[in-house]
Amino acid sequence: MTDDEVLVALIDNELDEATRANLLARLAQDDTLRGRLNALRQSRAQIVAAYDSLLEQAPIMRLRASLPPLDNGLARAPRWPFSRRDLAAGIAVGLLLAAAAAAVGLGLLEKEESDWRGAVVEYMQLYTPTTFASLNPDAALAALELKSVGDKVGVALTSVNTAVKDLRFRVAFNLAYHGAPLAEVAYTDAKGEPAAFCVIANGAKTLPLRTEARDGLSYAAWSKDGKSYMLVARMPEAQIAELARPLESRF
Repeated sequence: MTDDEVLVALIDNELDEATRANLLARLAQDDTLRGRLNALRQSRAQIVAAYDSLLEQAPIMRLRASLPPLDNGLARAPRWPFSRRDLAAGIAVGLLLAAAAAAVGLGLLEKEESDWRGAVVEYMQLYTPTTFASLNPDAALAALELKSVGDKVGVALTSVNTAVKDLRFRVAFNLAYHGAPLAEVAYTDAKGEPAAFCVIANGAKTLPLRTEARDGLSYAAWSKDGKSYMLVARMPEAQIAELARPLESRF
């Protein structure tokens, strides 16, 4: 198998123990390979999020209704040569390719009239309970992911200091906003709802924790030592503040 195939199998928990142990040893020593793992995980999350969103919007019933009846005249719905999921997945791939082309010129997550927190909130709208459901890294892989993304923003991230009460770690990956590296640590709650702890190296001045509700999501944000931090989820402001205070004390 190619490196990408092995990395995808690692993400999907499909490697035997010997292959997995060998790959984890390589990942611990190879920055390029860790970067490729991070990119594959990020792409997977984007595809699943876009796929879920489009699946909800695909006008299958309207399209079926517009088709002529079968030749035998029976009043029954025609059999499609593809499923609703196939159609949504095809649309998702097309949109992602278009988005990738636009990102080359505009920059990932850039929005002229929005700060980085607004961009994250906008991106979080795509996440659903299925986005990270299949990601179940063990302690060794979680530690590698956190170290890799933490190194990019200049913050030591570990399973201990990123732990959040009642939230389960799923994945960590790197993004960017206006050229500033941005680390995202993704979690899910007991119901599978996504949450994210984000760190951006943007040279911000020190500011205490404050909360805000925006577009159905709540976040708690603070800044220290040239880094800005944010915990965001679909929950009340008081709850997000309670979960974020331990993080603020660590970072």
